[in-house]
Amino acid sequence: MNSNNLNNKEQDLKEFLRPEVKAISPYEGEKDDFEVKINLSGNESPFDLPQEIKDKFKEEFDQHDINRYPEIYSERLQQTLADYLSSELEREISTEEVLVGNGSDEILDILIRSFVEPGNVVLSQTPTFSMYKYFTKLSGGQYEEIPLDDEFKFKKLKDKIDKLKPKLIFLCSPNNPTGEIIERELILKLVDYFAGPVIIDEAYADFNEIDLMSDVKDYPNLAVIRTFSKAFGLAGIRFGYLYGNKVLVEELKKVLKPYNLNSLTDILTCLILDNNDIIKERIEFIKKERQKLYQNLNQYQNWKLYPSMANFIYIEGDKTEAFKKILNKQGIKIRSYTAETPAIRITIGSSEENEAVLRAFAEFKEQN
Repeated sequence: MNSNNLNNKEQDLKEFLRPEVKAISPYEGEKDDFEVKINLSGNESPFDLPQEIKDKFKEEFDQHDINRYPEIYSERLQQTLADYLSSELEREISTEEVLVGNGSDEILDILIRSFVEPGNVVLSQTPTFSMYKYFTKLSGGQYEEIPLDDEFKFKKLKDKIDKLKPKLIFLCSPNNPTGEIIERELILKLVDYFAGPVIIDEAYADFNEIDLMSDVKDYPNLAVIRTFSKAFGLAGIRFGYLYGNKVLVEELKKVLKPYNLNSLTDILTCLILDNNDIIKERIEFIKKERQKLYQNLNQYQNWKLYPSMANFIYIEGDKTEAFKKILNKQGIKIRSYTAETPAIRITIGSSEENEAVLRAFAEFKEQN
């Protein structure tokens, strides 16, 4: 086939695409033009798995026939998770109330595909996690945002619901990227008013004292999503789950693909759930480091630091661009945002990594 015909065929392929796919761009992380020595851009845990858990994983892996499919719906993992939640919430949680996914992203995708038809509205806050919008647009839905500011009150949310009649509401608390908490009372008032599903993304709730897990039993249309990529340090494994009402979970499981989790995720997640004491110790360390970093960075007056209840710090202001350049020069990768007001997000790392950030901050203050 000559080059002209090849180009024509390539163009023809695009014409067969759904318009929603043509309109979106693939997700892209922070671009690097420097050698990355310290990566504080992804809100990952600074801790690798404890060696004893790795050793247990290797033992169980050696006994596993990897040529066989995993359990069709990860039944053992569902039960282990239900037992863990029963202990944490001090009430009996059944496997009928949990949905397990390949990262919380898969759960978001399942929710939107279950409820949202072309033209339907999905309502959320801004700024927030970009995948709510991504999956909504991919499904042909209409994504609407409410600014997460001082006017983020029940009346404003109620007015938006009355006007837009959304099919689904996503709220992220603690919020990514700002680290802010949405008041529990506000969320429950909203859940009580809205007939449809209200999904609370609690990816960072382990670093905070307030969550909505204990309220799920009282509100059939309330569900909570969690991930093991942050506090549990399993970003490389990809595991997330939804905890919600049995009726909601039963319907969502119709959309769940069989064998959606691989055997390695099943094995390792069960092990970490059965050996989670060390995770709680690490969470306390990260919270202390977060406070230390916040107190130091907050000494500079020419930007705005958001009080964070997550494992990162969000800074807004024109001077963040100069700070980012110094961080990058020293090999420290962070996340930047190019909205109307520039902003950066810095993950809480190890003690050594956080000290490197503070050394870069000292250099930044000398120059600014």
